This record gives sequence, structure tokens and C-alpha cells, in this order.
Amino acid sequence: MTVCDRCGREIDPAVEICECVPRSYSITPECGHFGIIGFPSGTIIEGPLDAAEGRRVEFHPASGGRADSATDPTRAFTAELTEPLVRGRNAEAHAVDVLIGALRERGDCVEYGSNPRDDRGEDACLIINGRSLVVQVVSVPADPLLWRELASTGAATTCGTGEDAVNLVRQAVVRKKDKARGTILLLDAEHIGSIVTGDLPERYRTKYGDPEEELDLVEAWIVGPSRRSVVRLGVRGLTRYV
Repeated sequence: MTVCDRCGREIDPAVEICECVPRSYSITPECGHFGIIGFPSGTIIEGPLDAAEGRRVEFHPASGGRADSATDPTRAFTAELTEPLVRGRNAEAHAVDVLIGALRERGDCVEYGSNPRDDRGEDACLIINGRSLVVQVVSVPADPLLWRELASTGAATTCGTGEDAVNLVRQAVVRKKDKARGTILLLDAEHIGSIVTGDLPERYRTKYGDPEEELDLVEAWIVGPSRRSVVRLGVRGLTRYV
């Protein structure tokens, strides 16, 4: 008779190991594969909004393209774009997310509302401090020539003076004239983010007036690729949420 040294019980000769002894198991597959699946990531490098010497934004999104832009002390700008870049309607969700982050930092309670309806001119619906509001998004530059060049050649460059930058904003605002009343107007400038500077709203209002008053908007914002590039263009707005 064999007795377990641990517990003193008799051990079944067919088993050879007492029940009190912990078991360990291993499984050997007939075949298998071990691997690591990665997901693309993007990077953003942004200078401060109020840098006197100018501002640089290097936006390398997960799509694989590049959107590098810079301004000088006069607010003259250059932007170099290479494909693939997400833009237009496909980029609206990112712009809205950037705006939501800025509103929350301001202290607003913001959540997504009902699904937007294109036939009503709704690019997003948000609930801000309990109020349901529509967001309309327009790209900067609004002129399709730059995007056509980018699509056809895979690369495009644009540049201009500080006044030209203000005019780009104006062209985008005008596209929503008589269409955005009572909404939040969101200008998406993520691919030329360096033009979004702390003094851009004042420069715009000096030349064209308050866009919130002109278009009867709740608010008007311009955003770059992240919350470091967000400024509100107007000062009037409508007292629809406070």
C-alpha cells in the first residue's frame, strides 16, 4: 500500500498522485499563430495661439497624410497638404468632437442629441446645458480648388497674407448666410490650423463685423485639429443657452 506523504491517505496505484496534490495542465495545439495587431495613430504638434513670432501646426492624422501649416508675425500663412487626408463631410465628426471639448472646458454640459438630418441642414445635434441645438459645419478653405488639386495630384500648397487668412474665414461664413440662422456655426480649419490664432476673431470682426450678429447665430467657432486650436469668432450670440 502506498500512502501520501502530505495527508496520509492511501493512494490509488492507478493514479499514483494523491487528490490533495495541486494539478497543473497544459494544452498543446496542433497548429496556431501568435501575432500583434496594430492600429494607425496620428500626431499633432501645435504652437500657442498667441505666439508673437507666429504659429506652426503639424497635423499627421491616422489616415496617413500630412497637413503642415505655419504663420509668421504678420499672420501670413503657408500650408502644405499631402494625401490621404480625411476632409469634407467625412471630417465633420472630428471637428464637432473638438468643439465639444472646447465647450466642456468652458464649463458647458454637452452631450450628443438626436441623429442629425441632412435635409434640414443638420451636421450635428448637441444638447448643451439642457438645450437642443443644431451645428452646421463648413470647411476652410471653402473654395473647392485646393481640394481638387489635392485629390488629383496627391499634394497641394496654399499660402497668403494675414488678410487672406481673414478672407478665407469670410468665404466660409458667407456659404452659410441665410442657411444657419439659430444654429452653432462651426468652421473646420484642421488642415490649415495655423491660421487659428488668438487675434483672428478681432481681425475678422474689424473687417466684417460679428458673424453671430450678421447671421443670427447661437455662436460661431473656428477649430483646428485639436482643442489647442479653437477660438470663438463672435461675441454677441443668442441667449439660448447660458
